[in-house]
Amino acid sequence: MTGARLPISKAMSGAVSGNGLWLTGLFLLLVLAVLDLRLGSSLIGWSDVLAFPHRPATLPQAILETVRAPRVAAAMLIGAALAVAGAVMQTTLRNPLAAPDILSVTSGAHLALVIATLLLPFQMPSLAATVLGGMAGAAACLTLGGGFRAPPVRLALAGVAISLSFSALASAIVLMADERASGLVLWSSGILDQTGWQKVATAGPAILAALALLLGTTRALDLLALGDDAARSLGMTRITTLLGLAASVVLSGAAVALAGPVGFVGLAIPNLLRALGLTRHRRVLPLSALWGANAVLLADVTVQLLSTSGTVLPTGTVIACFGAPAMLVVLRVARTGAERRHRDPGLSKRLGGLSLAGGIAIALPAILLAGLVFGDGLSLSPSEVLANLDLRAPRLLIALGAGAFLAAAGVLLQAVTRNPLCGPETLGLTQGAALFSLLALLAGLAPGSLPFQMVTAGGAFAALLLVLPFGLRRSPEKLVLAGVATAASLGAAGTLVVVEARLQTAEALSWLAGSTHGRGYEDALMLMPWLALLLFAAVAAARHLDTLALGDETARALGLASKGMRIVTIACAGLCVSVAVSSMGAVGFIGLLAPHAARLLTGPRHARLLPVAMILGALLLAMADIVGRSLIAPNELPAGLITALIGAPLFTLLLRPRSNGRASNR
Repeated sequence: MTGARLPISKAMSGAVSGNGLWLTGLFLLLVLAVLDLRLGSSLIGWSDVLAFPHRPATLPQAILETVRAPRVAAAMLIGAALAVAGAVMQTTLRNPLAAPDILSVTSGAHLALVIATLLLPFQMPSLAATVLGGMAGAAACLTLGGGFRAPPVRLALAGVAISLSFSALASAIVLMADERASGLVLWSSGILDQTGWQKVATAGPAILAALALLLGTTRALDLLALGDDAARSLGMTRITTLLGLAASVVLSGAAVALAGPVGFVGLAIPNLLRALGLTRHRRVLPLSALWGANAVLLADVTVQLLSTSGTVLPTGTVIACFGAPAMLVVLRVARTGAERRHRDPGLSKRLGGLSLAGGIAIALPAILLAGLVFGDGLSLSPSEVLANLDLRAPRLLIALGAGAFLAAAGVLLQAVTRNPLCGPETLGLTQGAALFSLLALLAGLAPGSLPFQMVTAGGAFAALLLVLPFGLRRSPEKLVLAGVATAASLGAAGTLVVVEARLQTAEALSWLAGSTHGRGYEDALMLMPWLALLLFAAVAAARHLDTLALGDETARALGLASKGMRIVTIACAGLCVSVAVSSMGAVGFIGLLAPHAARLLTGPRHARLLPVAMILGALLLAMADIVGRSLIAPNELPAGLITALIGAPLFTLLLRPRSNGRASNR
């Protein structure tokens, strides 16, 4: 196909035949299905599996019929639905990065089902909710991403941003339903547990009907793959595209209704088949269904092997853990066309020093006052403010400090990569630090302490080691997508830690989302030495950052050892993220948006950009924390959820093409 085919050598294309894939896939499907039946319960033996077709009246037989067999059927239906949906999306949009989870279809279906389950005063069929939510997610992605023919990576990034916003909203709703949080967290991670055939009987017919419809349109899909002009000349209309996308949404919604959101299957399977030389949809679609079913079954068998102590592990998290390699492979070999470089989004007229200082002088005391007045109730008198001072002041200081560190990390990362889409959350640093902070909690380390900060720093640097080899010299958007994929895998690993270690679900969710709950003056004091060190380093390195942002060749010509400076800058960014995460957990988008807001106000010179970005980051996170504490008082929403709800839409604005002026290399 034109826009979504991976380059492949003729030798490999001839070496792999459709018949071989069919025979291998069917044999593997049978083996995995039998293993999934056998490994699910200690009461089931191989003799029970062999006797399953004869249906003897035994307890193992009852377990096989009511629990294990529905789970195997659900796994096969989910894998087939997501893989075929991904294949059709990649064809209709001519985008190798298109998939239900990438284009926010899965997250829209997930959010809709959470709303239907917890908020609606009437019962709404789960399949109807997920299909409607999936359509809303796809429409939002196409609208904000630039339409059906938007550049592949820009459309994918828009979908990722919308998915983050939807996921944050769903997490907020789940946290408000604290008594049901544990079960919903498991379902939200993609859990295949089935109690009877009810879900399969509801979603299965919808999946089979959508698959049959798409298999009847394989010739039309082949024509769409030829390109717009060729397809129109052969009588194809936009109706075919809309029909294919609608059927894909139904498949994705039914998959979410069965087991919650499951990612990366729709991205990886069709691309791997096309990499093997398959282009005709009469082969691509059924083989996608077969190998998609195998992929989910393999993940579920892995889950059964890991669940030796009775812990229920979500199959979706296991798939997500392997999602980053799949995304990185696609990004390395996919023909997505030349991606544009983003230019500096600065204003033509920037604020003068006095105006900027005056604005900060007004905003900072206002935020400080609001942080002391608002919370689980209004404190309007001085005596009430003093009474709540020990509860609110440390939280306010923590939010201010963490926001400053995240903003500084964003500035440093954007300088070293010369990529305005980079931030701690889009490169996976925040998620890596959050994962290692959970491990530190399990080890009994106190949050905010120096050992805790060091362990957390290990997570941030691990994420850097995973992402940077794939992209400092590649297109800006591809580097960010590699980071997003790594972040998804690290986030899934964090969920596995929560489930396997039996941590308090609501508290763990709050930590992973970023919360100042329970922080005291000791935690705030732990930030002060790092903040002083960062300010000193910022003053010393501002001129070098300006030089580094010009590019390696220019930097070397001006006498700067660019490689060494790049390493030092990245290390400082990792330390900033680790200190912030160790103090209040994972917070998104502050490190991405605060540098852009500061650049709009001050321009690109780091002597002004870095301190202003830190102040704005501190104010933004403090404001988010105040809103989270006050919005549904006496309950709370983590500040990280508030920043995700606000930051994801703003991130999509950074992706919009600008018609005025040439794009620069900055």
